[in-house]
Amino acid sequence: MHAPPAGSPDSSRPSPACPSLLVAVIAGWSLLGCGRGEPASFPTAAELSDERRRPDGVALDPASTPPPPTNQADVEDSVVTLRTPLGIGAALDVVDEFFRRVVAEDSEALSELLTRDALAIHTGSGGSGQPPSAGLWWEQRFRRLEYGKLAGEPVYRESELQIFRAEDVLATPQHPAIQPETLDDQDVVIRVPIATARVAADRLLGDEIVVWLRRDGPRFRIYRLLEDFQLQ
Repeated sequence: MHAPPAGSPDSSRPSPACPSLLVAVIAGWSLLGCGRGEPASFPTAAELSDERRRPDGVALDPASTPPPPTNQADVEDSVVTLRTPLGIGAALDVVDEFFRRVVAEDSEALSELLTRDALAIHTGSGGSGQPPSAGLWWEQRFRRLEYGKLAGEPVYRESELQIFRAEDVLATPQHPAIQPETLDDQDVVIRVPIATARVAADRLLGDEIVVWLRRDGPRFRIYRLLEDFQLQ
């Protein structure tokens, strides 16, 4: 190939950029700069208000008071609070503590195991007559007899106890004094055969004592004591 003559343009080399294109680019940049406006500004800490900001209010439903606890409920009841049933062990503990306080002749401590309306019912009377208050009845017995003589003696044997729930008592009534309409659904009735009713010539207890227990909050208390025993 021959080199082009000097002074003749070389067609293989790119031509310089068109001046009109450069003008258009510069104009576009200018338009973009004008469209951005003023820069965003934020208040400084010194410019913020000293008033404490309160959170937005939230609507709350007023708390409803739960219904009082009960031992049982019907399916028609919408909202109920049921008590947890007490175990038989709690009833047996009361029976054991009752005889301990009898042997100690501690009438004040014994009264703590009784309900306010506890009665001592003489089963030999067939349920007739007005039974005395259980607390006063045992105070009389402590004044007349020496229950300390039972210390060290087996008053009863736990293996011989007969335990009845309310539904069991209804099926096999223990005594006319135990009426179905007076039973609560969590009552417990314990028949206690007495192993040591006498010490020497002194008769201190009946041959058996039926202990009727009623729930009082988180514990059982003695509601009725049924025994064939009379002071001589």
